[in-house]
Formats: sequence, C-alpha cells, structure tokens
Amino acid sequence: MAKKFVCVRIQSMNEVNIAKFPFEFDLTWMSFFQNAEGRTYTRYGGREDYNPDSHMTKKSLINVMNQVLDLHKTNAVKPISPYEPLGEQVKTPESIPPMKRMLAKRKVKCIHCHDVKNAMLIHHRDQGSLEKEMVFTYPSPKNIGIHLDGDSQSTVKQVTKNSPAAESGILPGDQILTVNQQRVITFADFTRILELTDKTASLPLTFKRAGDTHQATLKLSGDWRKNPDPSWRASVGVIGPSSGFWGRTLNAQNRKKQNLSEDQLAIEVTFLWGKWAKGADIRYGDIITEIDGQKGDMTIRQLQAYLHLNRSWGETISFTLRRKGKVIQKKMTFPDKAPNH
Repeated sequence: MAKKFVCVRIQSMNEVNIAKFPFEFDLTWMSFFQNAEGRTYTRYGGREDYNPDSHMTKKSLINVMNQVLDLHKTNAVKPISPYEPLGEQVKTPESIPPMKRMLAKRKVKCIHCHDVKNAMLIHHRDQGSLEKEMVFTYPSPKNIGIHLDGDSQSTVKQVTKNSPAAESGILPGDQILTVNQQRVITFADFTRILELTDKTASLPLTFKRAGDTHQATLKLSGDWRKNPDPSWRASVGVIGPSSGFWGRTLNAQNRKKQNLSEDQLAIEVTFLWGKWAKGADIRYGDIITEIDGQKGDMTIRQLQAYLHLNRSWGETISFTLRRKGKVIQKKMTFPDKAPNH
C-alpha cells in the first residue's frame, strides 16, 4: 500500500511552515495526505486522553489510505480555507520570539512538535496575554458527545447522554460526512474543525444513517473545549507552577504498608528540582498524600497538570506527607514568576 504513495518523513519542526501545516503540536506524530501541489485530502493522527494510539491503528490507516487513493482519482482535495490554508505567507517555529532562547540552552537544536506550542504559550505569557484555557487545543469530538470508532474514524461508536451530539439526534452507527461543510474522514479532520470553532457555536453536520443522508446542528457552549485529563500535554507545563518534585504512585503492596487506600493520593518523591519544593522541606522518599486539598489518587503527571491549571506563581499551598511513618503537614510557596525559558 505504501508504494502507491510518495512518503515524506519530517523528523523535526525546524523550518517547517506551520502556516501550512497547523496541527495539535502537543502530539508527537501527525500525517497529512496531500497531492503534488500540497493541497490536502485528509489528516491522520490525534488521540484521546486515555490512549496515545486511540485513533492510530493499522486498520484505520489502511482505510484512510484507500479513501485517499479514491479521492486522488478526481483530485478531490479540500478547498483552501482557514481549515486547510495554503500557507503562502511562511511562518516557521524559529519566528516565534521565545524559540531562540529555548534553543540557546540546547546542544542539539532540534525543534520538537511540543516546542512549537510551548513557544507560542510562552510568547503569550511574555506579552501578558496568557490564559490557562489556551492549553486546550484541538478538542476531541468526544468532548461534544461523539465517540468515533478507532478503525472507521467517521463512524460514531458511542454518543454521550445529554451531550450536544445526543440532543442533536446523533446515534451510534451514524457515519459523519461533513462538519461545518468540511469533509470528515478521520478523527484528525474533526479535531481540526473543532479547533477553529468558537466556544459558543451552532455547528452544522451531515451524516448517513441506513443509506440516507441527514442533517443536524450541534449547539455548543460552556467548557466543551477542555479535555478531562490534560496531563499528557507537554504544553500544560507552561501555564502554571509545578510541584518542584517528581515521583511515582505507590503500588498496592506499599499502600498497604502505609495504610493507604487504592483511591487515595500516594506519590513517593523520587526527584527534587524546585527550590520551592526543597524550601518546603520535601525530601526523597516522602509520600505525598494530599496537596492543595486534593486527596484522590493521581499520577505524578496528573498532579502536575492540576497545579499548572489551578494555581499561579506566587501562591502558597498546603500539603500532607508521610515520612518514616509520621504524618506531617506543610506549606509550599511558588516563586513569584515563571522561570525564563
């Protein structure tokens, strides 16, 4: 199958025209199917919170490649639009102001995908325009109630109750054709449309059911752009303070020794880097059981994401830890401002 395509692998974002190839830069992989003139047939990639490979399977890729070959017979590319720009005005990651100082600290000057988004957010922070919601880019259709099948990615696998999708009449088994007049073949196609959709919007949609074409309108409002678990996003680290330590979640055996339940926060400190963490007398081997009122079980990445999203530089939080069998309560004050990237 691959022999029917001209495959080009771009291993870094250095000098890539991001005005022509906009995508979810928190990802580590994305594919564009294009013709010889650089016009797009479809995109492929993306993920749900729970699994980086939720929509990257061998079967789905083969399905998409077959569909692209059919589209190519009539050169049925997507129209030039904000959704799929031609990128005539070139913009590279190197043109984002903070990128120069980010790269200055590296021996290898490779620009990763997440570096692009980090640089964008840091620039907003430098300009005083950073908002925490900016981390939630390329929302999943799941956020509005549409769970797409991992293998046949225009097929609705499940619909969330009381969601915009449910209220519009979408049902499992429906095949999405277009959203806001834009062709949808893949999960990535859908997320690109949602990326450019306002927080409050009426989103027209066409779909097939039992061979017939139907129309619906998705009424969107509220915090639908936010994904429940953004801890996989590298960019979340830009928007707020971290704990200043790293750690691992206790397993069942060690929880039992500490008399901690399975659903309780239990992170053993394995690494310290923040002066604020050291100043709060956090030590290697300490077990964090509560932080800023959060007692539920979390991974260290989820704990960091919670702090990034819910706390600001200069604030003071309380936490509880266990050290050699003793329960100790302490406070930690974050630095007044973020470190200079």
